[in-house]
Amino acid sequence: MSRWDLSNETVMQRFMAHVGTLRLSGKRPVVEFVPESRSLDQNSLIYALYQQIASQLPGSAIVDIRRECKLRYGVPILRAHSEEFCYVYDKAIKPLDYEFKLRAMDWLPVTSKMAKAQATEFIETVVREYSQQGLCLLHPSEVAA
Repeated sequence: MSRWDLSNETVMQRFMAHVGTLRLSGKRPVVEFVPESRSLDQNSLIYALYQQIASQLPGSAIVDIRRECKLRYGVPILRAHSEEFCYVYDKAIKPLDYEFKLRAMDWLPVTSKMAKAQATEFIETVVREYSQQGLCLLHPSEVAA
């Protein structure tokens, strides 16, 4: 099985020629669309947000902010986009008390399971929610400037 990144016209033409060749030789082409993975920039931005939030909330540690963001914002995003995650979360984690759920976030993959669009939604939600609480969150490139 080969993967094709159909991001430009030349590759698209080669892909179509490949599909044509397969069909002419009696083979049935099967196409699977794979969601784009998160970018390293998104990973960096998520961690930078945790740092900024923790630095502006007295008595908060990065690990606490990470847990809270994963539980309050990440879990609902994944539950909405993945039946399997929703099923496992609802059976194993949902019945637990809030404090235990927070601790479970150290072990339950949430943001690392997100595709690029889901990570974007997560970042936008975190920024919106904490900005409404009066925090000033900046993109890391703005912090450096």
